[in-house]
Parts: sequence; structure tokens; C-alpha cells
Amino acid sequence: MAGGDAGIGRNDSEAEYGSAVTGLVFLSASGGVGLTTMTALMAKQLRNMALSCALVDLDLDGGGMDVLVGIEGAPGMRLGRIRAPLGWVDPQALREELPVWDGIPLLSNDPWSAPPQGWWDVDAAVSAVAGFADLLLIDAGRGQGLGNLRSLKGLPSLLMVDMTVLGLARAKTLLHALNGHRGAGDRGQDSQLVSCRPPMALIGMMPTQHRGSHGVDPEQAEEFLGRSVDVVLKPQPKLSASVLDGRGLERVPRAYARALQPLVERIAGMVVVGERKEEPVSSRGLTRSEAVK
Repeated sequence: MAGGDAGIGRNDSEAEYGSAVTGLVFLSASGGVGLTTMTALMAKQLRNMALSCALVDLDLDGGGMDVLVGIEGAPGMRLGRIRAPLGWVDPQALREELPVWDGIPLLSNDPWSAPPQGWWDVDAAVSAVAGFADLLLIDAGRGQGLGNLRSLKGLPSLLMVDMTVLGLARAKTLLHALNGHRGAGDRGQDSQLVSCRPPMALIGMMPTQHRGSHGVDPEQAEEFLGRSVDVVLKPQPKLSASVLDGRGLERVPRAYARALQPLVERIAGMVVVGERKEEPVSSRGLTRSEAVK
């Protein structure tokens, strides 16, 4: 399995129950903050650093990553069509059936077009995608309904934070829940919340300016959350218009690329294919970017 032993995916203490997948779980406690967009854009940046990336859409209630990036009409396998009664899917066969966005294989979730699956089907699908990619970038939405997935257990996560009062309150609740998984062993197997590691980094998204509201100041947000917000971004109207008009994600906005580059480089540096790397992924060495102009 490509990248299966890389330190970003697992460590020795998780060897018995931990994931054999090399990946990052993207989470947000708030809807509409741009989580799916961020997952796709970071995959594009990492691919530009010669990493073999794949995108997995595990937002079970929402989904539609193929629509967002503009390839909804492309033929190929979607998550809802995968059935794995024996808990295994052939990686190469799946690779040949997945649609590709800008050189990145994409396993999208279209819950409106398929009946609900068993968790074992989803787990097998994620493991299969990991069989042909160095790094999976997984849009997990709010993280709900994914607690049984062993393929995600112990993976590092990134949390997108809506920089509003309500968004921060929701983010703090999710952070508390993720921290609660620490040291729980296999007892969290029946939990509805994904069993990934607490976030290695927080990406704040400022709200669209409306009636004089400019969002919560990053320093105040850090004080409330009790940890640093590593990158703070502002909405990009051209990016939003591209998605809403059905043109997909045409490019990474320059402001986003600059602000996210330190985090992207750190992630890329943690992926060592075929070699165990014991250093855990964390936010050490990252400094919070100023809100982009």
C-alpha cells in the first residue's frame, strides 16, 4: 500500500487498531465555511509538490465534491455505489474507475443518488484509495457518522473555523470532543464522531462582510479556543462565483496559496513513502498567517 507506513498516518502505539492509511481528515463544526473547497485546493497544492494525492468525500450528509470541482458529468465510480461485503475493494480496479480532477483521483459522495451503505463499505473504499495514493485528503464534514471507520482512526486532522461568535462556539465543542478521544483506545469504536487525532492546525475563515461585521479578531479567537489559529483567510468572491456558476475550482487564489504554503510544506515534509517516520504531525513550527488582503 503506497505510503501505508508513513508517520503522518499512524504510529506504534496505534499499530493494533490504528489506521494503515496515510491521510489528513478535514473537519469543520460549521456548514458553509468552505471545507470542501479547502480540501480540494490543498490537494492541488500538494500535487504541485510531486505528491500523489487523492480526494475522498466522506461528508455523508452533504457530499457533492464532484459538483463543486466541476466534474459532476464525468463518468466513474461514486462512493454510494461501492459494496464490499467482505470488507475489501481492489485498489487498482477502483483507481481505474474513479473520475479524475486536474490529475487527482476523486472518490465523491452523492448521497442523493444511492441508498445508505454499511460502514464496512465506506471503510473498504477508503483503504482501497490509499492503495494507490501517497496521501489522502478526506473531507469529513462535521465528522459525524464516521466513528466505526478504522481507516480514519489515528489520522491527523485539520479544522476549519468559522470566525464568528457562533462558529467559534461550535469549533470549541468539536475540539473538546476530539480531545476526548485521546487515550480512549478502542472504546470509541461505536462513537458517531470520527476517531482521528486532535487538529494539527486550525484554518480560520472570516465571514463575508455584512452590515459592518468583520468577524472575530484572531487573537480573541485564540484566547477563546485555547490554541493558535494557524492561518486566517478571507472569502474570495471570484472563487465563490466560479463554484456557484458551475465552473468548478479553476485555480488556487494567489492569496490562499501564499497563506497556506507553510502548512502545505509541513504536510508534504511528513509524507515519506515506504519509510516509518516517528515525528507526529503538529503545528510546531507554524506561525499564524495574517488574514489575507
